[in-house]
Amino acid sequence: MKLFAVVAIVAFLAAAPSPAQEPPGDESQVSPDPLDQVLQAGVKEAPGFAPQASQIIDAYVTLAVTPRYPKGALRKGVDGEVTLAFDIAKHGRAENIEVVEANPPDVFDDEAVDALKYWAFSPARLSSCGTSVQSGRVTIRFVHDAEQQIQLLPLVVNQIPQLPRPQQETTLEEFRHEQAAMMSSTGEYDPRNNVATYRVQPEFPIRALDRRKEGMVALSFMIEPDGSVSDVEVVDTVAGSLFQRPSLSAIRQWTFEPRVRDGKRVRAPACHEFIFHVDEYERSGRLNRQREEGNIRTFGPN
Repeated sequence: MKLFAVVAIVAFLAAAPSPAQEPPGDESQVSPDPLDQVLQAGVKEAPGFAPQASQIIDAYVTLAVTPRYPKGALRKGVDGEVTLAFDIAKHGRAENIEVVEANPPDVFDDEAVDALKYWAFSPARLSSCGTSVQSGRVTIRFVHDAEQQIQLLPLVVNQIPQLPRPQQETTLEEFRHEQAAMMSSTGEYDPRNNVATYRVQPEFPIRALDRRKEGMVALSFMIEPDGSVSDVEVVDTVAGSLFQRPSLSAIRQWTFEPRVRDGKRVRAPACHEFIFHVDEYERSGRLNRQREEGNIRTFGPN
């Protein structure tokens, strides 16, 4: 299938559920520091850090590919719409795509399904670490005489329509202030709220590229007082045999703004997921550089 050259960057609101508020207790009892609980109990067993399916950040679209208007329907002035149901996989692709409603039937179905295969999503993320499968649903309208002939209606995730995501910028000082206020109000430590000061993106394995294989690697680790990374563990993977090694190599080179408590830098647990999408990697221009470097290493002078 030949897709339109039109590629739309689409972002939708993905709000995380608010933690339940605990009833007030005896003021004479001092509540344990949530970060201490995490460190003492261990990253995976700590309260509020073990993966719980009910604590997730919903998936949202990061890249929407517009389908082609079928030539026959466009020539005859036929309008219509197709509603697709699918799973948003743990590595951010649409899987198990089904046409649940089409009007008229069998006119726009194939183009809509083929386009959706190229969509990219930020997958649902557990509030602790890792990603999760969610159900998605989207309606695509075809209107031959409109200025925008193909219209993408808002994505529905787990039966909830998503609104456009607000674009926000903040300074590091504002970020720290907001996170400190949130942590004190909820009593929970969030391993995702860390600021990376240096990042290295993992290489996409050539054999995975050649097979058009995609995947995901979720990693938990500790941020040391100097901002370096230690104690890296693989929490979850999709096609991990291909992507685990480059992910581990990359995250060990990252540095972060260290956590500060009572004016002192402390160790803190953190989490990150690497998502591997072939088309995104190819568009980044890194593929050619990686192949060139590989050739130099293979055929360069001894």
